Amino acid sequence: MTHPIRVGRIPYLNCALFFHEMEAHPGIRLAPLVPSALSAAATEGRVDAGPVPLVDTWELESSYAPLGDFCISTTAKARSVLLFSKRPFEELHGGEIGITGQSSTSVRLLKVMLARVWRVRPERFTGVDPRGNDAYLLIGDQALLERRGTQDHPHVADLGEVWSQWTGLPFVFARWVAHRNLAAPAREELCAYLEGTLERGWAQLDQIAEARAADLHMTPGEVREYLEGFRFRATAAEHEAMARFRELDTSVRGVHAAIAEDGVKR
Repeated sequence: MTHPIRVGRIPYLNCALFFHEMEAHPGIRLAPLVPSALSAAATEGRVDAGPVPLVDTWELESSYAPLGDFCISTTAKARSVLLFSKRPFEELHGGEIGITGQSSTSVRLLKVMLARVWRVRPERFTGVDPRGNDAYLLIGDQALLERRGTQDHPHVADLGEVWSQWTGLPFVFARWVAHRNLAAPAREELCAYLEGTLERGWAQLDQIAEARAADLHMTPGEVREYLEGFRFRATAAEHEAMARFRELDTSVRGVHAAIAEDGVKR
């Protein structure tokens, strides 16, 4: 890599195997960004590559192409994409739902679940405010910290699990993409590096788990189980899941178009 490749780094635990050693790579310049900020950086051409939220890769197809089959996919439970609710999810019709500003794919998945699985139509979407929300969506490490629910919001839905039970498919939350202007040799070298860092990450899983567990109020065993629930290379099942979700996402756009979004930060 003759010039440093600008790579967007999502700081969540579910990306740890990709990034556990990348800071030391002299040919890569990392930019720590939550998923929604990474999408914005890609839209503005400020990153060359990264694990961009799936729904945003659709909007970026003219300028970014998939980087191999690297992705962030859950095969059953997501464990860190959680909806916390005051009441059963089928009773959220007319409610106020807080949505995180850190994610686009998880929010769109939630809207599919509301319309197609639970068959409810909220009155409004707002920013996350547990004091006022009937339900609220959290992702990433913040969701892990609150994974057991709260006294006021005891009902917890794992959106990856709901999707898997409903469709029988994995769910792809993000896909690695690279700018189409990135030279072929650099793209190939980055692909080879990601392959190697994943392999080394699995081999060092116990050390990674030990380093991350305390900050997330998890045991090393829980961290290991969490990471083992992900697939980081897309199989035929992931490709089927991406196509299915894209169809469903399009189908519910009109359902939610008229619902107010108050104080939602994108």
